Amino acid sequence: MRILDKYLYKELYATFFAVFLVLSLITFGTEATKLLAVAVDGEIAPSAVLRALMYKMPPALEVILPLVALLSVMLSIGRLYQDQEMVVLNSCGISPGYFQKRVFWFLLPLALVTAWITLYVTPWSFKHERLLMLETQTATPLALLTPGKFNELPNGEGVFYAKSITDDKQLQSVWVRLNNEDRDVLMVAPRGKFEWIEGKLALVLFNGHSYEGLENGDSFTVRDFARFEGFLPEIQGAMPQKQKYEVPTAELWSSTSLENQALLQWRLVTPISIVVLGLLGLKMSKTAPREGRFSKVFLALVLYVVFNQLLVTTRDSMEHGAFPVIIGLWPIPILFLAFALYQGSLKPSWFEFPSWHHVQNKLTRKVTAKGE
Repeated sequence: MRILDKYLYKELYATFFAVFLVLSLITFGTEATKLLAVAVDGEIAPSAVLRALMYKMPPALEVILPLVALLSVMLSIGRLYQDQEMVVLNSCGISPGYFQKRVFWFLLPLALVTAWITLYVTPWSFKHERLLMLETQTATPLALLTPGKFNELPNGEGVFYAKSITDDKQLQSVWVRLNNEDRDVLMVAPRGKFEWIEGKLALVLFNGHSYEGLENGDSFTVRDFARFEGFLPEIQGAMPQKQKYEVPTAELWSSTSLENQALLQWRLVTPISIVVLGLLGLKMSKTAPREGRFSKVFLALVLYVVFNQLLVTTRDSMEHGAFPVIIGLWPIPILFLAFALYQGSLKPSWFEFPSWHHVQNKLTRKVTAKGE
């Protein structure tokens, strides 16, 4: 590897990690704030905030990695223009095609890592995030209850008591008093737990007794039950539904659904966008002598937003059958790639079509060599 190659790759990787660190802190800081707000509202347990944040990282990386590739290439090569190093390199015979090739080899490992994330890690993270929410919503009512004490239900609608809560979330010696305008009932059971029933979180009691009409004093009704299912006020929640984004990539290949085919193309285009936007950043890195290093950052952000929104809009149109799947998302990265490589012609400056006369002469020399 030449000294210039090492110097260029050092600039690219240093800028990449700096931009990646800044954007990651912004993105994950925002997600952490949202999760903490949800935890304060009691929708998830505080102990599950860190795990939920980890599961949100892969989908967030799909969004920020293409932007990081665009900005890192533009800023690192832009510094060479700003410090007049590019002028010296051009005067030494270093062509623009050299930088296109080096930037491509810099972007290729990033694209492969992004492909691994979007094809395998992201579906896995969506699935485990849903399972975590299912687990924590089941445990949240238990976290709000203090065993061995009488717990007031919201809005004064009753009292809940459990002598103890086992490690497997089982309630022991349960005592529940519901008192509102519609009913007045006392339930006692030796064992209970919280379960998902018809998409809602319900309290289930086993082998207990219920007493209705205790306030009348002179008459009340006693019933025995083997299993009781009920919903406590302000405690039941909606069961997290399976999301389309958690479908494994292997299932998308064999699916004929428009929604799945659009999602498959989205997962394939995302790593390609790393290369496309990185080469676009190389084209935008060229600055005039009096232009600042960050003069084109706003334009780069606009192009990134346009690129991403075109992909999202086309994907949504494909899901609803308004855009043909056979064409798909591919025209968008191809159009941006052509613009990034355009230097008077649509082919890269470092690519040369093979000459027919050169191929013919080479074949003639091989035939002559064999004849001798």
